[in-house]
Amino acid sequence: MQIKAHAYSGHLAAPSSKSYGQRLLVLTALSGQTCQIDKLGKDRDTQAMKNALAVLCNKENINHSPLVDVGESGFALRTLAFVARYFSASYQLTGRGTLMQRTHFATIDLLEQLGLTVVHHDGKLPLQISGAIARTILEVDGTEGSQYVSGLFLLAAKYPGNWQITIKNLNSRPYFEMTLAALSQFGFVYQQNGETYSFEGAQQLSCASMQVEGDWSGVAAHLVGAAIRGKIKVSGLNRLSLQPDQNLLKVLARFGAKSEWINGKLMILESQDKNPFDFDCTQQPDLFPVLAVLACAAKGKSTLSGIHRLKNKESDRLKAMCAALEMWGIGYQIQEDKIEIQGTGQIKSVKINTYNDHRIVMASCVASLLCTEGQELEDASAIEKSYPGFIEDFLRLTQA
Repeated sequence: MQIKAHAYSGHLAAPSSKSYGQRLLVLTALSGQTCQIDKLGKDRDTQAMKNALAVLCNKENINHSPLVDVGESGFALRTLAFVARYFSASYQLTGRGTLMQRTHFATIDLLEQLGLTVVHHDGKLPLQISGAIARTILEVDGTEGSQYVSGLFLLAAKYPGNWQITIKNLNSRPYFEMTLAALSQFGFVYQQNGETYSFEGAQQLSCASMQVEGDWSGVAAHLVGAAIRGKIKVSGLNRLSLQPDQNLLKVLARFGAKSEWINGKLMILESQDKNPFDFDCTQQPDLFPVLAVLACAAKGKSTLSGIHRLKNKESDRLKAMCAALEMWGIGYQIQEDKIEIQGTGQIKSVKINTYNDHRIVMASCVASLLCTEGQELEDASAIEKSYPGFIEDFLRLTQA
C-alpha cells in the first residue's frame, strides 16, 4: 500500500480505548449482571475478548475444559489466564498470529505461584491450566509489565480468600491503576499500604452502565503527525485519563508543538522549531514507533530510553524501527537502554516491513509526511488489531 500525505487538517473523533473497554468486558462477565457499555470499540482485540468471555460464561463448559481463543490480544491472554479460573477449574488458552511466537513466562510463573498447574511449550501457547488456588498471600514481580498483575487482581476480587498482594518493580503502572479504578467503579473495596494491597475476595461487583473513553494510544500517531505538519482537533479524549500515553503531550511540547483544550476538544498545532527531545518509554512502550518518527522530524539528536520494553511486543519494535531508520537514511546509536536518533527533518521514500504490528503501520503512515513520495507499506492489515479505521482517518486528515 502506497501512502502519501500532505499535512494534517480537520477534526477527529477519537477511537474507543480498547484497554478500557476490555477491562469493562471482563468486569461485566465477573459480575454476572448486565452492564450497558457505551462506545465499545470494534477493533479485533476487543472482539477477541468478547468471544473469549462468551466461551467462559457458557454454562455448558462448567464441567469441561474450555478452549479459550484470545486472538492476538496480549491483554486478553494475560488477564484471562487468571480470570478463567473463576469460571472453570481447568481450561486451555490459545491465540493467533505473533502472539503464538511470544513467550509468556511472567504469566506462567505467577499462575504457578498461585498453586495452579500450567502445561506449556517453552513458555509459548497453548497453555493448559488446572488445579486449585493454594496461596492468597503473594509477592509479585511486575518487571515484565502490569497485564498479568491486572489479571490476578480481577480474579482475586471474585475468588474467596483473604488476599494480600505485594507488587515489586511494577512497569506500566498506570495501566494497573486503570484496572484498580475500573474495579472500584464496580464496587471493589481494598486497602493499600505502600506496595501491598489487602482485601477479602468473593466481593459483589456491579455497575449499571459505563462509557468507554477515547484511546490516547490510538490518536498518538495523529497528534504526532499534526505536530510535524499541520493541525488537528480531537474530541472524545479524557483530559484526566489514567492512560499513560497521554504523556505524549509533554513530548510534543518539547518538540515545539502547541496544544490547547477548547470546549473539551484537544487542539494540536505544528511545531515551527522542530526541537529534539528526550523521553523515557518505560511506562508507555507503545509510543516508541511513532516517537522514532518524531525524532526523524526533529532538527538534531533526540533520545528515547526504556528500550528494554520493546522486544516482546507484537514485533521486536526496536529491531523493526532501527531497520526503518537505516532505510530512511537516519543515523542512530544504541547505548545500553536508550537510542539516540539524529533527526534531519526529512527521510527517504522506501518500502517498509510492518512486521504485522499495528503500531509500526501507524508510525510508517506518519513518516510519509517527511518525504514527497510517501512510504510503501508491505502490509497494513495489522491495523485491524486496535484501530480499524486508522488508514481511512489518516488519509482524510492529510490530503490537501
